[in-house]
Parts: sequence; structure tokens; C-alpha cells
Amino acid sequence: MVRPVICALLATTVLVGPVGAAEERYQLGAQDRIRLKVTEWRAARGETYAWEPLSGEFTVDAGGKLALPLVGELAVGGLTTGEAGSLISERLQQKVGLTARPDASVEVAQFRPIYVVGRVDKPGAYPYRPNLTVVQAVSLAGGYFRTRDMDVQRLTRDAISARGELRDVMVERSALMARRARLEAEMRDEPAIRFPDAVTSQRAVPAVADAMREEQALFETRRTTLRSQVDALTQAKALIDAEIETLQAKIVSQDRQLGLARKELDSINALMQRGLTISPRQLALEQTVAQMESARLDNVLAISRSRQDVSRNDRTILDLKNQRQNTVLADLREAQMRLAKLQEKAETVRALIVDSEVTAPQALTSRLAAERSAPVYAVVRQGPGGPSEIAVAETDAIQPGDVLKVEKGNPDDAPQKPRAAAPAPGTVALAR
Repeated sequence: MVRPVICALLATTVLVGPVGAAEERYQLGAQDRIRLKVTEWRAARGETYAWEPLSGEFTVDAGGKLALPLVGELAVGGLTTGEAGSLISERLQQKVGLTARPDASVEVAQFRPIYVVGRVDKPGAYPYRPNLTVVQAVSLAGGYFRTRDMDVQRLTRDAISARGELRDVMVERSALMARRARLEAEMRDEPAIRFPDAVTSQRAVPAVADAMREEQALFETRRTTLRSQVDALTQAKALIDAEIETLQAKIVSQDRQLGLARKELDSINALMQRGLTISPRQLALEQTVAQMESARLDNVLAISRSRQDVSRNDRTILDLKNQRQNTVLADLREAQMRLAKLQEKAETVRALIVDSEVTAPQALTSRLAAERSAPVYAVVRQGPGGPSEIAVAETDAIQPGDVLKVEKGNPDDAPQKPRAAAPAPGTVALAR
């Protein structure tokens, strides 16, 4: 009588879990961790043999399969713990070649987690426990999300910081516009700088006034330096021109003297042919003519060199002006690029100010209104036909693997649109 009673007891241990009959109806899925115990009644010895390699905890993988020693992989996804125990027992009998099926006890050691998302303080994955309700899951996630005072303080701090940055950008922009005006005046060789209205209107700002003074001083210094260099070269040209005129007059005088000497030499030559004069006189006149012609050539060469000096001075003046134009053009191009970047930066900072003073406060007001309204719950649950979304209440139970969505409801009162904070005295306006 003892042996039949033991067999009956073993037959009833296919599933004994922490939640009893509720777990019998629970279907296994990915990330579930089960506790398995396999035993066999050996009648010859009158004792129960425990299959130690198959005793322990195992996890269902993402494909719903269970990997067990001796047995291999088993598809247990969608099975109850009882059905999983029967499948393990049957497969073990087939693998080992037992005459009788062993007993497999399966229970859930750890349920797959649930996920809480939406308007909770700490969204994420949380362990499941039996009979878990919606409101309990929300409490696991830190409760309902609440706007903190630091959010309002952050908006105020961001707005102050953005306005300060915008002031710096606008001051730098005014300084660059003053530089551009100075460079354009230098390009056109104008006698004075014509600052644009956008710069002169900010003259009361000390940094802008300093920038205007610096650009004016730099303009006058560069203009004076170039003018001095050109004047010096022009004066040198005038001196050379005067020297050329002197040399030309000297050549005219030499030509006259040379003509007289040649005339006298012709007379001497005529007398020599008639024997009326001596040869030394002819030789002296020929030497005199040769010296005068050499002196004339020296003056002609000096005039040529002086004209080369004049041409060199003209080229130097032209090079100075071209170098000045190239330098001004490069500086002007750089100023234009920096102004374009500052314009983009100013647009970005303006957008941040609008976000901190208008858009974000509106969203914060809407959030506060939503916090005063009753939340709306929905569960996304994986079924045979795929995931489906189900509306639930606070006291409804949720299942392992569910995704609980906590959303805002309709506010009782429409939120009031906040007014943008007025700029503090002395701040730069947002207009372009």
C-alpha cells in the first residue's frame, strides 16, 4: 500500500508554485525564469531518484525556448507551467530511453519584467509580482511625474544667460560693422568713415563707442602713413625730374660747345691740307672733341638712369596702393564672414530666448494643467496575433511583460498663455 501512495503523491507534483492555481494558468514567455525539479521513482530500490543536472533555475530565451541538459532546447513559450513540465518529462523519457516517464515540477521563480512609460517619475523596466495592479506599478516607477521648482528656475536662468549672450553678440556685431565701414572707406579712398545707423544708434554703449574711436584712429593712421609714403616718393620723383632737366640743359650747352669745337677742327683740317698749320694743334682739337662727346654720353646715361628711378618710384607708389587694397580686401572679406557667423549666432540665441520666455513656459503651464487632471492608463500586451493596446483602470491587474503607458488626461481648465518677460533696462532688443 505504501508504493501506490508514493506514486500518487509524485503524480500530483507536476506543478507547485508560489501562486498556486493562478500560476497554472500563466503562460511562459521570454525572460521568465523557472525553477525545475525532475524526479524518478525506481521501484527496484523502493526510492525516489532526483535528476540533479535538470534541477535548478533556467531562463526562457527571447525566442521562447528553454535550453536544458540532456533534453536540449524546448519551445515553452505560450505553455503553462504544467504543460511545460509534461513536455520536459516526455522529452526526457525519449532522450534517455526510460520505460516510465519521470516527474517534472516547474514553477516560476521570477516573472518577466513589466515596463512603465509616460508621465511617471522614473520610467523603465521593473520586476513583476503576482496580482500587481496598475497603481502599484506606477508607485514602482516613482509615482506620477511632477514639475519641480528647478524647472522654473532653469527657464529663468536660461533666459538671463541667453540675453547676456545676445548682448555680447550684438556688441561684437556693432564693432565688426564699424570695422567694415572703415575698410569700405579705405577701399573707396574716402576722406572719412561713414558709420551705418546700426552702429551710430549704439554709440551710448561704451564698447561700441570705443570700437568706433579705435576704427577712426586706425583709419587716420593708415591713411596718413600711406599718404606720407606716396608724398615722399612723389617728392623724390620731382627732384629726379629737376635733375633730368638740368642734365638736358647741360647737354644742350655741350652740344653747342661740341659744334664750335668741330667747326674749329674742320678749319684746322683745311689749313693742314694747305700746309698752313702744324699737326699738334689738330691733335689737341680732336682730343677736346672726344672729351666733350664722352661727357655728353655721360649726361645722356645719367638722364636714362634718372628716368629709371622715376619709373621705379611710380611702381613703388602703385605697389603700395595695390598692397593696401589687397590687405583691405582680405580684412573686409574676413569681417563679412565673421558678421555672417554672428548673424547666425544671434538668430540661434534669439530662438533660445523665445524658447525660454515663451515656448517653454507655455509647455510648462500645459504640463501643470495636465498634472492636475486624472491620468489615463493603457497596457500594451503581446498576444497570439501580436501586440494590442488595452485601456485599463488603476485597480486592474497587469501581467508580466506588459507595457504600462501613463498619459495625461484632459485638463479641467485651459492653460493661460504666459506673457513673455519684458527686456530688462539696457538689454538689446530682439529685433534684427
